[in-house]
Amino acid sequence: MSLSSGICAQLYDFARTHNGKNISTTLNGVDVRIIQRHEDADHILRLNATNYRKNMAWFRLVFGPSRFSEDGHAWQIRRDLTQSYFNKFDREKTFQLARHYATQAVAALTEAGSTSDRIDDAILRTMTASVLVDNFFNIKLNTTGIDLSVLATFMEAGSDYSFVPQGKTTDLYRSRLQQLPELRRKVLHQLGYFRSADLPHSPLLQDLLAADQRNTDRVVLEHELMTFMAAGAETSAATMSWACYLLALYPDIQDQLRGLSQQFWHSPQPSWKSLSSVTPLARFISEALRLFPPTPIVARYAIEEDQLSDNPVQAGQNIMVSFIGIQHDKRLRDDPWLPNITDTRAQVASGDTMAFSIGPRVCGGKQFALLEMITFLSIFLTRARFELTSDEPPAYLWKSQMLRLGGQPVRVTEL
Repeated sequence: MSLSSGICAQLYDFARTHNGKNISTTLNGVDVRIIQRHEDADHILRLNATNYRKNMAWFRLVFGPSRFSEDGHAWQIRRDLTQSYFNKFDREKTFQLARHYATQAVAALTEAGSTSDRIDDAILRTMTASVLVDNFFNIKLNTTGIDLSVLATFMEAGSDYSFVPQGKTTDLYRSRLQQLPELRRKVLHQLGYFRSADLPHSPLLQDLLAADQRNTDRVVLEHELMTFMAAGAETSAATMSWACYLLALYPDIQDQLRGLSQQFWHSPQPSWKSLSSVTPLARFISEALRLFPPTPIVARYAIEEDQLSDNPVQAGQNIMVSFIGIQHDKRLRDDPWLPNITDTRAQVASGDTMAFSIGPRVCGGKQFALLEMITFLSIFLTRARFELTSDEPPAYLWKSQMLRLGGQPVRVTEL
């Protein structure tokens, strides 16, 4: 288990033992303020965001500067470079691609289910990455030669550093550095495929290459693509993995959603617009994101003194906003530990808002991710059944996203 995997378990413990309260604690020898109150997260991430800088110096060292790690002017440049593509993506194309690759994925899952009682996360990762690359670059992932397992291993080895405040480290973290150079070399070499001159035309890729070649803003194509894959594919794959677990854990919800999905796909003209109106499917994805946020925390540090609802903040203080704590706050819903796909009142800190962060640095691909995940879910439900094979509580694995150690204990069988 990685160092950060233990932190994920601690966040769930904090959500139970200090529900609805912020905590001052020490993680890996570093003093940290854990934020578990939505109103304080809103203050830090939105209302006074300029006072709270990203705290990702080690992450930047491992993966290179990108939109994910940068702040200020460097972040703005990268946001302006890519955000218009996330805002104006082709919804119907995304819907059709998600339908196509989900059909392939669920066939692979059911085939694996004949011999395995666990979900293979690699199948889900291939599905989400295929939609992402095909949608934004007009390229079939299976033609690129990219080995997603190498990228996932690199993310796992390097993502520990997203939890290390600036200027701090330990001997345990230093030992992880030894395996990174070779993994980094392999990943950069694979992503170099996108520099090929004979690739199909893609406006986004052309803009990224132009920014890389200008060499004025330190934009490096491979660094941006690593973030693109992690935020755009790994996050959705992790969410779908937890969604499969929740379907198996709550068979009544699974049957209810299956009926709605079958009704949708048997309608005369199923489209992304009509799918978006099937509210319980969207609510279920939101609940999966709420209960098991793929990125469970964001790190900040205070530039100047400030005041939160409970205590003052000192200049230079390390802040970690726990989406796990915020999304399990008993003040916001009757039982925050159970999924609820019918109660539309609990919109504060719901998964489809908070799990993507809030404020000026909200996840740019939020709408893209929600559309593809609802489509994935509807296809999965119409073609397979999800059965729980173990009632052991989850143990967490940090692999740039929060996964389940050993894979989800779910057998997938064909309907």
